[in-house]
Amino acid sequence: MRLSMLRAMTMREKILQIAQRLEKRFGKLRWRSHGDPLDVLILTILSQNTNDQNRDRAYESLKKKFPTYESIVRAPTARVAEAIKVGGLHRQKAKRIQEILKRIKRERGDYDLSYLKDLSTDAAVEELLKFEGVGKKTAGVVLTFSLNKPYFPVDTHIHRITQRLGLVKQSQDPHDVMNELVPDRLKYQLHLHLIWHGRQTCKARKPLCEQCVIADLCPYPKRSRRSTS
Repeated sequence: MRLSMLRAMTMREKILQIAQRLEKRFGKLRWRSHGDPLDVLILTILSQNTNDQNRDRAYESLKKKFPTYESIVRAPTARVAEAIKVGGLHRQKAKRIQEILKRIKRERGDYDLSYLKDLSTDAAVEELLKFEGVGKKTAGVVLTFSLNKPYFPVDTHIHRITQRLGLVKQSQDPHDVMNELVPDRLKYQLHLHLIWHGRQTCKARKPLCEQCVIADLCPYPKRSRRSTS
């Protein structure tokens, strides 16, 4: 997908304005590693369709009951599922995690994704997308938070905000659009800033538009007023 030059330039300028204001609101961030890429992959799978607290509880329970990747693979799927039950969709996630671990061991000879560091961003994304149940968001989180590769994952908050801002249309893939628009140097920081903005201000049901630092860049408050008038 390629945006027209005129539209792309306008959108990029808007992105820069948004990034600048959110940086002033939340502060400048320096990248830090969130862990080994395989650990981050499993943690991200556990985060699907649940909140951060339940994700972390599920991950801690999994590591406590199965301290090695090999022990996860060798365990009955039902026992793995029970360990991560607090995170929801536990049977589906348990099966998915075991299958991913088995494939990595079969293809790489060990439970290790560190080889992704040596690949280009596009190639690393493709490697991760070959695993069942791993989409662009999950792949992007591994690249962004473990490998410091320039990728912009789009979660629920970011998808909502970018649609309200008019950056992404409903018919478009938000990952394709935002990875083209957001400069590499801003991807990590803007990703986190937009999530915080979505949790605190641009909420799903009752956005606090009057408190929003980017409200004048967003058509959503005007649309909302028209719909209620």
